[in-house]
Amino acid sequence: MKFNTYIMEDALEAIIDYRGKTPQKSESGIPTLSAKSVKNNFIDYNNCYYISQEEYNRFMVRGFPKKGDILLTTEAPLGMVAKLDRDDIAIAQRLLTLRGKKNILDNDYLLYFLQSSTGQHLLKSHETGTTVTGIKQAVFRKLEISIPNIEDQRKIATILSALDSRISINTAINENLRLQAA
Repeated sequence: MKFNTYIMEDALEAIIDYRGKTPQKSESGIPTLSAKSVKNNFIDYNNCYYISQEEYNRFMVRGFPKKGDILLTTEAPLGMVAKLDRDDIAIAQRLLTLRGKKNILDNDYLLYFLQSSTGQHLLKSHETGTTVTGIKQAVFRKLEISIPNIEDQRKIATILSALDSRISINTAINENLRLQAA
């Protein structure tokens, strides 16, 4: 399998970052995700807050996340990754929203790459800070990523996604059996 090397920003159509901006919270409205909402391969919507539609329109000037985008925590902790499963979301601090460039980087492949030991090592080897460590967007943009052609990326992502689905089903079965035995 042949790999091509890209600078991250050249392989991505979008890098949406709301670092340094905090929206005015509301009792209801648009769910707003932060780093504490993102776990590996999972978005905890119970751990989000809300902003009004008006605040969303005012705040979201750096770009709108889309279903299928990849979320990456940039600190506290660095390197948690999940795939966005809906459009009606706002993004807050310490979270990058990534979208692969068409025919260069598949979002599902990017998800698995960033979760892999290679992807985690790439992120961690560029983190800075003492009390709270993280990666700056400017540094992330310049990371080198070696990726196979788009067809191979899609094949790899399909296989890994099928394995994730099987693991989820087995976990649910095991939990059900545990509850029945209790």
